[in-house]
Amino acid sequence: MTFRSATTGEVADLLLTTLRLRGDCDVAGLRRRWADLDPAGLAALAEYEGSVLWLHRRLRELGLVDVVPATLSQWLSTRARRLAARNLLVDAQRDDLVAILNDLRVPHVLLKGVARRLVADRYPYADARATSDVDVLVPEQLALSSWEQLLKAGFTATSGRTASYDGHFHLPPLINGRAVNVEIHTSTSSCLPAAIAWRRFDRSAQVAACQGGPTRVPAATELLWHAITHAPLPDPLAFRLRFLQDAEVGWAAGAEIDWSEIASRFGSAELPDRALARRWLGTATQLSGVPDTETYLGSLPALDLSQALSWRLTVFRLLGARDVRATRSIWGRHPVSRARRLLIDEATRAAAELPPLPPLNTTSLHRAGRRVVAGVGRLCYHGWRMFRAA
Repeated sequence: MTFRSATTGEVADLLLTTLRLRGDCDVAGLRRRWADLDPAGLAALAEYEGSVLWLHRRLRELGLVDVVPATLSQWLSTRARRLAARNLLVDAQRDDLVAILNDLRVPHVLLKGVARRLVADRYPYADARATSDVDVLVPEQLALSSWEQLLKAGFTATSGRTASYDGHFHLPPLINGRAVNVEIHTSTSSCLPAAIAWRRFDRSAQVAACQGGPTRVPAATELLWHAITHAPLPDPLAFRLRFLQDAEVGWAAGAEIDWSEIASRFGSAELPDRALARRWLGTATQLSGVPDTETYLGSLPALDLSQALSWRLTVFRLLGARDVRATRSIWGRHPVSRARRLLIDEATRAAAELPPLPPLNTTSLHRAGRRVVAGVGRLCYHGWRMFRAA
């Protein structure tokens, strides 16, 4: 098949338009664009962004699977099935945990991915990404006894009861035969006292049901705040679609979010860099399709997400990952893998106005070399931008 030579910017815009949950969607136009598309690098980009499940489901929902280039369509289908199978393992672990906590009469609220997977009926696509473990919040005074009861139920501590977890906001992770970690939380942040964390979640939690029995999940405000505080800032990985999606799904679904509460928390110690968090949230709005954000938190700065995705696709096309069957390991220790990582990371740092980050615990010569290499990466990115603008 001969594909039209679309620019990476056009491909990035097509990807965002397809993923966006709000706003008008010209399905006929999308069909023409997907049918003509050169899929080179798109599988690697979807894997890096953590958007495989989301993209695969959107293409099916919009009736576009039949026009997507066959190599990409087949890869997406295979990869999505594997991720979905992993999610089912996490669901089974969640169900067992909920059953145990209910038997112990321990009040609890599920967190993160396992919570979102139970509210997909309220917030469409909340479950459309990979989930790796089970996190649950319990009152601080019940945390240790619950953890010990799980040991009696066949779990083991993955790292032992080491001093590194003393005073931490969750106890040492637990594991059993399913190879899915369980974490008992007393808070969601080392900066948030356990009593406040429990009161915050307990007062607004929504009832949900799973195979393990009744449970609770965070309300929309807490789901959004948790997404903001757990984006791994200042690491540029925070600006991958998988993290932005966590904020986007509730917002796009018109969930009832207490924006005054969100605004008041922006001044708290839970956000080590308030300005960067605002930029991250502003970037997430580009996915939501919600046009008016100024009524909530004022004008939010943002990365140009289409431009960021266009650069990342350019990197994947230039530095390999053309074969969609060989993109499971995007990074690694190979020099080409490291070059991909550096070029993507430094472009994101430049767009987010972050300085290059030298490695820790290295010699001054190594740090100086890292800065030089990072500078070269940024020069490549700025040169690419100038070329596009010309």
